[in-house]
Amino acid sequence: MKPILILLSLLGLTAVFLTACEGEPDPIPATIADLCTMEANTWVLVEGQFSLPTFLTCQEGKCRLNFGGGGSGIMADMRASDNPRANMLQMPPEQYTAADLSFVLDDETLADGNTVVSVMGRVKRPSDTSCYLDVSSVSLP
Repeated sequence: MKPILILLSLLGLTAVFLTACEGEPDPIPATIADLCTMEANTWVLVEGQFSLPTFLTCQEGKCRLNFGGGGSGIMADMRASDNPRANMLQMPPEQYTAADLSFVLDDETLADGNTVVSVMGRVKRPSDTSCYLDVSSVSLP
């Protein structure tokens, strides 16, 4: 009886371990123009540049900024902090300019609004008429 219990316990632990290691699915390469035509929660990989909006909104440790390229643009949510780590926005000062944009890439290097980046994240569609990109990781193309 004991060997069966040990075997079942090991199988259960293996299942929990494999589920925890699944991680994020492979992202679908996309253009910025494609994003609002995709289903909600689709993982994408897209290239573009960040810029600060006229009015920066931040909530629960995330800020919404502009992400654009190739004549298209979308709003993107990115984690933000006064002491940013990988894949985070440096919180700009209260009276900011475009030059105050600074963020940390996944390899811990600093980037700014002139940097073309590859962003991996989820397409979010809070309604039929709006969408944005929830940024998970930012790297050089």
